[in-house]
Amino acid sequence: MSEWSNILRKNPLEWLTNKNNPAVRYHSLIHLLDQAPDHPDVLETRNLINSDHKVTRILSKQNPEGYWESSTEPYNPKYKASYWQVMILGILGLDRSNPMIRRAVEHVFQFQHEEGGFTEYGEEVARRKFHEFKDKQLVRNRKPFLEHQWIKERIHEFQLTCLTGNVCLVLIRLGYASDRRVKKALKWLVEVQNKDGGWLCPYWRAHKNDKHGCFMGTITPLDALTELPHKHRTPEMKKSIQAGAEFLLMHRLFRADHHEFKVINESWLKLGFPQFFYDILRGLSVICKADLANDRRIDEALRILLEKQQADGSWVLESSPIGRMQTNLEQKGKPSKWITLKALRVIKSVLETRGSLELN
Repeated sequence: MSEWSNILRKNPLEWLTNKNNPAVRYHSLIHLLDQAPDHPDVLETRNLINSDHKVTRILSKQNPEGYWESSTEPYNPKYKASYWQVMILGILGLDRSNPMIRRAVEHVFQFQHEEGGFTEYGEEVARRKFHEFKDKQLVRNRKPFLEHQWIKERIHEFQLTCLTGNVCLVLIRLGYASDRRVKKALKWLVEVQNKDGGWLCPYWRAHKNDKHGCFMGTITPLDALTELPHKHRTPEMKKSIQAGAEFLLMHRLFRADHHEFKVINESWLKLGFPQFFYDILRGLSVICKADLANDRRIDEALRILLEKQQADGSWVLESSPIGRMQTNLEQKGKPSKWITLKALRVIKSVLETRGSLELN
């Protein structure tokens, strides 16, 4: 880190490697200090993650069957249900060696569509919704409409690319990259990629006529595909990564590729954690994982990131669903170890690729 930390306002590495947050310390040792996974400090730190109070609080609320909140709805309530907890635990650094993680993952796999993607809910919830909608005369009945047909279409419609990308990403982190079900999900993501290189939740009726990719639908599949080690990427995946990255790059990560390159969404300039959705830091991270850190079209986003560093060397948590998760991970508006870690990983990648941090 001594080779590139002189461009920082202050070096926050000591703060990041403090033992009071074993998850951040673990990722800092691996990704910033390049310590080997079998280094004694790394092994010791990783073992401590399971007993961290944030982790134990989340796991204490898990049902013995492996789910959180509802056994039939892994998506809702948002940020508290099973999908979200698995995502968070994967971010924190747990893996499939933990039996509670294995139970959670097997529960989540129940909601994988036969085509490969993950859905918001399964048949039981879809059937309940059918009768609710039918009672309210919201099910169109120009022709005889069979219940099983409606349920099948409803589940298919809520097989989402953004959700599937996030789930695949965490499953890879948890150690399921070689699982046939993960491979099937990734294959589906490649197959439904838009012609413009982006992704769009393809079965939402509201989007059936849309042609332009969605940033939220794009960032999560791209994050998952680039999380795979190079040796596991098929030729189709490699092409998909290139096309998806180009979709982000042609927009400079946050600007419209038309309308005079105006900012698409001001909220994307706010740095968030956990990274469930899209912001420029997640965009930068994925571009770096795609081995495209030398592309100058990221420079404006990178400059914004650098300007956000505080005098003490940290970056602030600007966006987070505080109060809506099983436990808050950090304080909004305060220095964030997670954002700082992710920012430094991006800076490190750019410097290693370019040899300097001179921006256009």
